[in-house]
Amino acid sequence: MPTRWEPMLAKPAATLPAGSALPGGAVYEPKWDGYRAILERTSAGCRVWSRNGADLAAGFPEIVQAVREQLEPGTVIDGELVVWRDGRLNFAALAPRLAYRGRRRPPEGLPPVSFLAFDVLAAGDIDVRTKPLRNRRAVLEQLAGSWRPPLQLTPQTADEAEAQRWLEEYAAADVGVEGLVAKGAGQRYLPGQRGWVKFRIHNTREATIGAVIGPVDQPVRLILGLVDDAGTLRVAGATHPLNSRESAELAVVLVGTDDHPWPAELSTRQLGRFSREPVAITRVTPSVIVEVEADTAFEHGRWRHLTRYRRVRMDLSG
Repeated sequence: MPTRWEPMLAKPAATLPAGSALPGGAVYEPKWDGYRAILERTSAGCRVWSRNGADLAAGFPEIVQAVREQLEPGTVIDGELVVWRDGRLNFAALAPRLAYRGRRRPPEGLPPVSFLAFDVLAAGDIDVRTKPLRNRRAVLEQLAGSWRPPLQLTPQTADEAEAQRWLEEYAAADVGVEGLVAKGAGQRYLPGQRGWVKFRIHNTREATIGAVIGPVDQPVRLILGLVDDAGTLRVAGATHPLNSRESAELAVVLVGTDDHPWPAELSTRQLGRFSREPVAITRVTPSVIVEVEADTAFEHGRWRHLTRYRRVRMDLSG
């Protein structure tokens, strides 16, 4: 058995793969807005492996207890740590737990965590990663037959029409499900490789351009703002890089200004993490409204991922 378990990954796609597009036929699962983890039941207890190989067990004592009670030693399952709060998935509620290591335990009163399993890597001390997904899924369903929360089984379908209905329902309900992951029923588990395909739900939203990256007459990215309940324009995220046509059409309507509520430099946390260092911005008069395409990862008034510019809303701009 390996000393640590490396997860198989997914590559993004602009469209949901057809049923015949992946080895053995595609199966579809919800893409949860949570924290990827692999649970390893050992003879001594439980390890909670992060995607980067850190053991997060100290931050998730209720998951560790459930694994010790419900899984046999030599069992390894892959899935997502999630928090349901106020009727939707809340990624930010996981953050306080990720800082705990060693003997430190998180404080009482944090929102409860669930683990949604979607694969099994070992059972009964036997490594099953070389088995096709359809066989691993059968093993996982057998294991999950006796589970109780917080351990749960991720739903799966091989019906493409049902997968499309899931997408529509998740988008309409706005419960924080990010989209779907498509996997080949005949695929082996390939650690570190992007053999699965993820398709994110995207919606269009309106936002105010509060600043840009680059000069006003040749913007490279847009820095977006949303007005909070107090009427203050808050930084809400950034866009992917603009193409030359988009940059030119925006340069016509943008006006630079120093009379602005935002500082001249913003942190990466505010801008969708496209840079490891604070970013200098060029502030503009916040009067231009644009339509952007954004995914469902939105919390505390900010998009966690980069958005994509679609068009200027001159009918809304002032």
